[in-house]
Amino acid sequence: MRRPSEGDTIAAIATPFGEGGLGVVRISGPRALEIARRIFRPRRPPEELPSHRPRYGDIVDPRTGEVIDEVLLTYMRAPKTYTREDVVEISGHGGYLVLERILEVVLQQGAREALPGEFTKRAFLAGRIDLAQAEAVLDLIQARSEEALKLAQHQLRGRLSEEVEALKRRVLELLVPVEAWIDMPEEDIPPPSRQELRHGAEELLERVEELLQGYHQGEIYREGVRTAILGKANVGKSSLFNRLLGRPRAIVTPLPGTTTDVIEETLVLAGIPFRLMDMAGMSSPRDLVEEEGVKLAREQAKQADLLLLMVDRSRPLDEEDRRLFEKVDRWGRPTLLVVNKIDLPAAFSEEAVEGPRTVATFSISALTGEGVKELSEGMVEAVLKGRVKRETAELVPLNLRHKRVLEGVRASLEGLLEGLRGGMDWDLVALELKNSLDLLGEIVGETTPEEVLEEIFSRFCVGK
Repeated sequence: MRRPSEGDTIAAIATPFGEGGLGVVRISGPRALEIARRIFRPRRPPEELPSHRPRYGDIVDPRTGEVIDEVLLTYMRAPKTYTREDVVEISGHGGYLVLERILEVVLQQGAREALPGEFTKRAFLAGRIDLAQAEAVLDLIQARSEEALKLAQHQLRGRLSEEVEALKRRVLELLVPVEAWIDMPEEDIPPPSRQELRHGAEELLERVEELLQGYHQGEIYREGVRTAILGKANVGKSSLFNRLLGRPRAIVTPLPGTTTDVIEETLVLAGIPFRLMDMAGMSSPRDLVEEEGVKLAREQAKQADLLLLMVDRSRPLDEEDRRLFEKVDRWGRPTLLVVNKIDLPAAFSEEAVEGPRTVATFSISALTGEGVKELSEGMVEAVLKGRVKRETAELVPLNLRHKRVLEGVRASLEGLLEGLRGGMDWDLVALELKNSLDLLGEIVGETTPEEVLEEIFSRFCVGK
C-alpha cells in the first residue's frame, strides 16, 4: 500500500452543495504549497505563506489573470495537519459555482480530484488516527442525535481503540509463554499453565460479551429506529405524524387516500432518533396510484424496527382491520396498538380489541394531543425493552463491522476454552490466540483487508 507522502496531491470542495456564507476548497499533498503560490495573490505583502496563519487575498486563474474570488487561504505545513501532508484550505464565498471555479484552477495546476473519504484515509495511512477513529469521523458527520454525537466523539478520542489495545495486551500475555514453550523446547522453560490460560480466556470472553451487549443500544443512537405509522385510510396517521413532530409536516384532510407516498422525518425521544414514516392507508385501493402507495407502505412496514398500528375508535372494527392485524402478526415486528380519536364517541372499547400481538396499547387523540406523551414514552420503552439502559458515557461505541469482528473473537475464545478442556495441542492453542489477536487488529486497521478499507472510506463524502 502506498504511503501518503508518495501519493498525488488531491483537492476537493469540503463544504456541502448549496449556498452559504463560506465555502472551503481543501488541497493535500506534496504539491499543495506550490499550487497555492501559483493561484493565490495576497492583498498585502509579504508574499510568502507562513504555516497555520490565514492570509487574505485573491484566487486568480494563472492562464488568464482573471480574479475568481477573494478568499482567506491557510497553508499548513506537514506533519501538523489532518493528513500529515502539506495542506492548503481556501475559504471563499459559499456559492457552489465559485467553489467549482476555484477547484477547477487547482486541478489545472496539477492536483487531482479527491475520492470519497480520501483525506481521512490519508490521515489513517499516515498513522494520525486508527481505523476506528476514522470511522468515528463519518459517525460524527452523520450523527442524528446528541447521544449519537457523544458516542462518535468518544470513538474519535480513542475509547474503542483503548478497549481493543487492552484486549490485545491480555491476549499477548497468554500467547507469549505458549510460543516460548513451542519455539524453545531445549530451554529450561516451564510449560504454560492450562488453568491460567482458561482463566485468562474466560476474562477476555467476559469483556468481549460486555462490549457486544452495549452494541445494540449504541446502534439505536447511531442508526435510529425505523418507525412506521400504519393503519387503514383516514384513521389519523398523518395527524399523529404531525403531532409527534410538533409541526404540520404531512397533509391532513377528511378525504381518505390523501397520503400516497412515504414521508419520513426524524424525531428524537430520550436521545433516540425515531425515523418516523407516514404512509398510505392499508385499505383496498381505489385506483392505480393508491395501489402503488399501499404496496410501498407494506414493504416499508415489513422492514421497520417498530410499528405504530392505528385504529379509529369512533368507527367499528371491520374486516379490513382484522386482515391488517393478521398481516402485522405475520411480519413479526414490535408493535404498539394506537387507538385514536378518543375525543369522539366510542364505537368499541379498547378491551374488546382482538388485535395483533402487541408490546402495549395506547389510547390517544391525535387531534387534541391527549395520550401522545404516554405513547412517546411507550415508544422509548419498547425500543429499550429487555436491555439495561446505559448512560452514553458508559457505552463503548461499536458499529456493525466492529460487532462482527468481536463475534469472531468470541468464537475463537470459545473454541480455545473448549480445546483447553479437552487437552488441545499447544500449536492449536497458539493458533487460536493469534487468530483473536489478528481479529482485534482488524478493528483498529492493523490487519484489515484492503477491500474492507476501500468499502469503509467509500461511504465518506468527497472532501473529508
